[in-house]
Amino acid sequence: MGDNMKKILIILVGLSSIFSVYAKEYIFNGYGISKQYSIDVSDDYKFSSYTSEGMWDDSNGDYGNEKCSGYVKQINKKIELEVICENINQDNEIFWNSRIRKSEKGGGAGKMKILNGTGKYKKFIGLTCPYGVNYKKNYAWLKAKCKIEN
Repeated sequence: MGDNMKKILIILVGLSSIFSVYAKEYIFNGYGISKQYSIDVSDDYKFSSYTSEGMWDDSNGDYGNEKCSGYVKQINKKIELEVICENINQDNEIFWNSRIRKSEKGGGAGKMKILNGTGKYKKFIGLTCPYGVNYKKNYAWLKAKCKIEN
C-alpha cells in the first residue's frame, strides 16, 4: 500500500470515529395485543378502528406500558395505518408518538415520530425513526431504530 493510500485510510478511519461520536442509536421495542373493529365497505375495502395495549423497553434501559389508538384502512391487500401511542416509563415519564405505515397486509415497515414528552423524553420531540412490525393473530412485535444527533 502506497503512502497516499495509507494517509487516505487514516483520514477515513478518523472521520468515521468522529461521526460515530456525533450519532447515537436509540432502539425501541414494543410488544402488544391489539383489537380492531371493522366496517367492510366492499370486498376490497375495509376500514377499522385500532387499539392496543402492551409494554416496551429501550436501549437506555427504560421500560414501561403503552396504549395506542388509531385507524387501519385496507384497500385490496394494501394497508394504510396511523396510530398514536402513549408510553409511560418506570419513573412515570411519558412520551407520545405517531406510527404511520403503508404496506402490504400483515406486518411491514413504517415511521415512528415522537410528538411530545416529559422528563428525559423532551429531548426526543420531533425525532423520526424507521420501524418494523410483525403480527401473529392480534399480537404485535415492533422495533424502531433511531439515529440521534448529539
